[in-house]
Amino acid sequence: MTESGLKNAAKPTAMRRWLAIFACFLLVLPVAAQRQIAGVVGMPPVRFGALAAGDFDGDGDDDVFLTGELENGNLHSALYRFVERRVTPIPNASPKIDAVYQRVDFPKRDLKSGSVVWRDMNNDGALDILVTGLAIEEATTTTVIYRPATDIYINGGGTFFINGSSGLPGVHRSRADAADFNGDGLVDVVLGGESDDGLVMGVWLGNGGGEFIPGPTSFEPLALTSLDISDMDDDGDMDFIVGGFTESGRPTVRLFRNDGNAQFTRTEEGFPELYFASTAFGDIDFDNDSDIIVAGGQLAPTILRGETYVFRNNGTQFDGSRSSLTGLFGGGSFFRDMDGDRDLDFVTWGQSDLSNPESQRLQVFENIDLSFLQIANLRGVLFGSLDWFDSDGNGRLDVLITGEQEGSLVSTLYEF
Repeated sequence: MTESGLKNAAKPTAMRRWLAIFACFLLVLPVAAQRQIAGVVGMPPVRFGALAAGDFDGDGDDDVFLTGELENGNLHSALYRFVERRVTPIPNASPKIDAVYQRVDFPKRDLKSGSVVWRDMNNDGALDILVTGLAIEEATTTTVIYRPATDIYINGGGTFFINGSSGLPGVHRSRADAADFNGDGLVDVVLGGESDDGLVMGVWLGNGGGEFIPGPTSFEPLALTSLDISDMDDDGDMDFIVGGFTESGRPTVRLFRNDGNAQFTRTEEGFPELYFASTAFGDIDFDNDSDIIVAGGQLAPTILRGETYVFRNNGTQFDGSRSSLTGLFGGGSFFRDMDGDRDLDFVTWGQSDLSNPESQRLQVFENIDLSFLQIANLRGVLFGSLDWFDSDGNGRLDVLITGEQEGSLVSTLYEF
């Protein structure tokens, strides 16, 4: 084909692409308009918290484990079972919608300033809970002594018991997650944060009986603000990326490649050193390898300004550039399929400008032909946490967020 023929052939393809984006935009508009704000009943709001949703009892809806600091300053950890989505008619107005939760009591430790994930920690097919944070060890009328903690709650068929001898270090200012890193079929743990003895980060290998020992790789200690796991190079083993701070307080984003035996090598990808960074893996271009989004704060005349970078994985390296997406720091990011169309959408939250006390945002983007279309730009929270899951069973992911707004604690469920 001649050069002019190639150019002419490309025009219809480009036109079809933009027509597809415009058509999808028209389809998305009603969805955005249908967003509903639901109240949260039975589950308290918290600051300095962490939350994660998982169906622990196999009834088809997601329940929530929550940690953090209550309005009265007390620390809190609890599991909340989803009971119902309650719709109350209001004359001449839209109905009031509430997500109703009921606390499930079992022995646990109250925590703040950590993380929560649901994982099958003992390969029995049931979701267990991995939690990190800061606990109260001793309290008197004049003194409170805190101690970092890492707890595993094993699901014994709807009731939970604590694994008290895991061998994992207690950490706060922390993130933790679990996967099989050495290919032995057993669950391992990666975590980082501040322990009694200073900062730590590492991978601990599980023996299948609830005990973990340090893996073969030594890592520089870090306080973590984000952690995500993925097989980024499609070689059959799990890699991970973190954002956080070094012992000297320098911000950092680091990617670690696994050789299959839990031997990790830090890759030099030129990630920006962003403060309070969030990181997320996701194959956004359908080429079967994981791309990366990195968001965080950059030093600027306004003290800190949010920036977001997209790093496309070309199979051998990551090609990154600053994105036009609103930059946010001090929050987090998720890639998930929000609407069941098999491509990955994106949610991010945090603060865009430290000089503006009301710049906390919660933003949801839909992936349309490899372009992210913003379908929600909502008021966010300080010192907050959220999870993205289908709370109402309509096949679309909803956002449950808790934290501080204008000095008061709030919990809100945004249904899509």
